[in-house]
Amino acid sequence: MTVHEILADIKSPRKKKVVLDTDTYNEIDDQYALAYCYVSDKIDLVAVHAAPFHNDKSENFEDGMIKSYNEIKKVLNLIDENYTTPVFEGSRTTIEVSGKVVDSPAARNLIEVVKSSDEIVYVLAIGAITNVTSALLMDPSIKDNMCVIWLGGNQLDSNNLGEFNLVQDFTAGQMLLNSGVPLLLCPAWFVTSVLTTNYENVCALKDHNKLCDYLFEITDEVYRVAGSRPDWIRTIWDIAAPAILDCPECAEIEIVPTPVFTDQRIYAFDSTRHEMLYLKSLDRETVYKGTWKAIFSLDK
Repeated sequence: MTVHEILADIKSPRKKKVVLDTDTYNEIDDQYALAYCYVSDKIDLVAVHAAPFHNDKSENFEDGMIKSYNEIKKVLNLIDENYTTPVFEGSRTTIEVSGKVVDSPAARNLIEVVKSSDEIVYVLAIGAITNVTSALLMDPSIKDNMCVIWLGGNQLDSNNLGEFNLVQDFTAGQMLLNSGVPLLLCPAWFVTSVLTTNYENVCALKDHNKLCDYLFEITDEVYRVAGSRPDWIRTIWDIAAPAILDCPECAEIEIVPTPVFTDQRIYAFDSTRHEMLYLKSLDRETVYKGTWKAIFSLDK
């Protein structure tokens, strides 16, 4: 499918087949996004893949991936004790660190899912792009039946590419943009960064269902660590990815030539390169309306 056809499909009301690739233990926003994907009636969540990450919440990339794998299963169990959605461990290192493709159960499963699907598979990547890029390098043919929606990098007019998901495996990000796979790039600052919430809104999660109580618990912990300030806000970045499929009217999407992530960690542009989709803006209220609707639907 061309990016023009994919954009039309994103905007269509049909239910989309989705693989979620997530560094779930890294922050608190992945948990919201995972729940949104599972509950939305516009998304058929066929698998969840654990992505690697390394920061103060993990000892190394492998530890971050394993913690994310366990967190995925914890969240799914809170949503549905009888869930059957398969969960796969992802990369135990990165392409940038290892200097080569990183084989993993997640990468192999992505190949299998895409090759066996009779419709396009949307890969919602909300962490380092290692699993996805590795799968594309292992079997480049899968790019013909998938679209990657990746929260990675910053806006195209930025001279700062120090965004967390991208810098976790910058080499994999470079390779993704050069792979030719249909891509919707969702920048962080000034785009998905509009998805802020405050403590009053978070308190509304309490006493609805097990999932809501857990989301309140982990968000409340962040609030208290930050000093319980009355002006506290938190960006729940990752709900952007499922929202684009669940309520596409929330997103302003453009078709642009795919940029390059240079070794100097800035964008470079060439108008002759293949096209990609680019998330220009989001309507915050629409995204949160869709998120809360999905999460609160578990009350029934």
